[in-house]
Amino acid sequence: MEKQDQLLMKKQNKNLVLEIIKNQSPISRMEIAKVTGMSPTSITRIVNELHLQGFVRETELVTSGVGRKAALLDVCGDVLYSVGVEIDKLIINIGIVNYVGEIVAWQTTPRDEREGYEETLKKVRKNIRELINKNQVPVEKILGIGVGLPGSIDYMNGVVKISEQLKWKNENLAKDLQQLTGFGVIIDNELKMKIIAENFKGRARDSQNAVLMGIGSGIGAAIILKGEIYRGDSNDAGEIGHTVIDPTGNVCNCGKIGCLATYISEGSIIADSRKVKDIQTIDEVFDAYRKRESWAINIMDRTATYIALALSNILCLYNPEMIILSGNTIEKLPEIKGSIKQKCELYVWEPLKERVKIVYSQLGDQGVVLGAAIQAQNSLLELQ
Repeated sequence: MEKQDQLLMKKQNKNLVLEIIKNQSPISRMEIAKVTGMSPTSITRIVNELHLQGFVRETELVTSGVGRKAALLDVCGDVLYSVGVEIDKLIINIGIVNYVGEIVAWQTTPRDEREGYEETLKKVRKNIRELINKNQVPVEKILGIGVGLPGSIDYMNGVVKISEQLKWKNENLAKDLQQLTGFGVIIDNELKMKIIAENFKGRARDSQNAVLMGIGSGIGAAIILKGEIYRGDSNDAGEIGHTVIDPTGNVCNCGKIGCLATYISEGSIIADSRKVKDIQTIDEVFDAYRKRESWAINIMDRTATYIALALSNILCLYNPEMIILSGNTIEKLPEIKGSIKQKCELYVWEPLKERVKIVYSQLGDQGVVLGAAIQAQNSLLELQ
């Protein structure tokens, strides 16, 4: 038992040192010793092992005063790769990501909203194979696959409990995709994957308490508290799209009345637009808004109001230092940002307004894929 405890501690220390080098590079051995409280001898031994395994390298020498120069350490990007997959209602995005979080290969494929579960998975497998072969990525260096998708996800067991956008229910996605591809697979809600990317190299990189709000075909949020994803009891924390804002309002797909999603999702915006004009796509609504057509201005003004109300509620509940707005509505219609800011001035409580940063994601359509790939690395990497 004592030997097993020692082996476990050695593995934990090794993981800790690698994580510090990855997140704080370039960094010296002495700085790692100070951060971890381990002895310089232990740090040197661990770094040597990581170097032999191809994870770290020395990048440059720096002087810290009197005495010999210290070597700075960095991680090697090509030591391993992971595949990130985003499955959405009308699109599948796939990227191969190296160990330093760089997307080295990318492919986007349309998805027919009527296609079934098995058809979508076969399409994912086909595109992953094509991407690996086309970019000559060594298969033996691919650690696994991370998948982000909309809906209520049992990430521990790899099961899609329900996805209204994809029309999937109780699908054992991780197991099924693993059997198809031969790689280990982890899955999670798309926004939880995206906030991992924001925390790793996006707007929330230096934040311990942040909320990401996604506004598009669906409405949701992901929450980081004290540096960790807050999941709630069933991984459904952040499902703000189903918070009721008007008990006499519109009927939602979930069966309730007055959910937030029925006011600001793309589908609800299109449905309201069709009461005035023959509208087929959300882009037509946005074009009408830019042309200053009154009906489009009124609908998008209402949308901005409800976005601000949702932000106000999130701020009061979680008091984050930062809220990141993302999603198709924000990315396709950046003109709405000014209206959201004005509404926040009206509806956000004054003490919170003074401290919080409301910012916009800069990851674009790569956010979910990048976060899924990073999470696959975090979950599937087993150091020896």
